[in-house]
Amino acid sequence: MAVNSEYQGGNGEGGKGEVFEHATRMVDEARAFGTALSGSMEDLSRALDLRGRVERNPIGMVAVALGVGYVLGGGLFSQTTSRLLRIGVRLALVPIIKSQINAISGGSGERTSGSGAV
Repeated sequence: MAVNSEYQGGNGEGGKGEVFEHATRMVDEARAFGTALSGSMEDLSRALDLRGRVERNPIGMVAVALGVGYVLGGGLFSQTTSRLLRIGVRLALVPIIKSQINAISGGSGERTSGSGAV
């Protein structure tokens, strides 16, 4: 009993040509995609001007990098973040509440140097 061990690949020799053409098209499309992607990245880097920003304000950019790393590291929904937000809200509301109380009381909370207060 004879066994045919050669792979015929679809339609014999014509099938190999189709596969080669398809592979060639895929490689060409991948190259075009890579070119377009690199062009887009160059446009993005030009728009952001990261090198210029780092040269002008290095400490600020380090702070931004720390903040992005904190958020990407999962720190956004942590207990530390909630505590910091509570403290920040309290500190931000104190001047607003003081000004509202002062407006309600008619400015009597302000002391002048002529009132004899020490």
